[in-house]
Amino acid sequence: MIRESRLEVVGSFPIYPQAELRREASQPRVSAAEGREGGPIHRAFVEALPPGWQADPEVEIFSRLLWLKEGWYPLSPHYHFDWAQSPGGPQVETLMVLLGDNSLTEFVLGPLEHSATGHSATGHSATGHSATGHSATGHSATGRQRWDSVVAAGLRSGALRTWALEPGKLIRFDNRTLHRARPATRTGWRLLIRAIRGLERARSRGQAGFGKRAPFATCRNSYVPETDHARARYEPYRQ
Repeated sequence: MIRESRLEVVGSFPIYPQAELRREASQPRVSAAEGREGGPIHRAFVEALPPGWQADPEVEIFSRLLWLKEGWYPLSPHYHFDWAQSPGGPQVETLMVLLGDNSLTEFVLGPLEHSATGHSATGHSATGHSATGHSATGHSATGRQRWDSVVAAGLRSGALRTWALEPGKLIRFDNRTLHRARPATRTGWRLLIRAIRGLERARSRGQAGFGKRAPFATCRNSYVPETDHARARYEPYRQ
């Protein structure tokens, strides 16, 4: 099954200084009305959504505010599709903006061949969690390796290309768009705000903290030390 991995830049969004980013609060898949409570930037994001999205009671706001040091990842650095939906399943649309230019999400654009049973690599699940090591169809480690090789071959042949999300660009994509996190190039705050439409809300209500005013992690860093020197320096933080 061939599915196009694509996105569209649909508008622009103001750029905010770091001092303002740090005052925002991550939002755990809440309604658009509740999402405004994340702070002035969240309110501006909701107001920038198309009228149909603002009025849709099924649209949810999901955001992450992270403080990253150089070399840290905002989540596991693997290619993934959002929300663990099968390629033949319902479409889940996302409108998203990135604020802070130290870690730019990398998108893969072009045709991708999927298995008939579902995606082999997943990122966020239907409950809003990040990659867990399992996909809807089984373990995802093999799937991640497969997509790494597929993307590398596609880039060599010219069938695929990559695109880095620029801060302040409002983009639209769906659960068939392949992407991955990239390491921070310098220390600073990173705020990623998204509006989600088409994801079954009922599936998130059984998880405390998602879709409810419950405790919610505002920081999720996935720094991966790659050299002996970096691993030695990072070891005290594992305790």
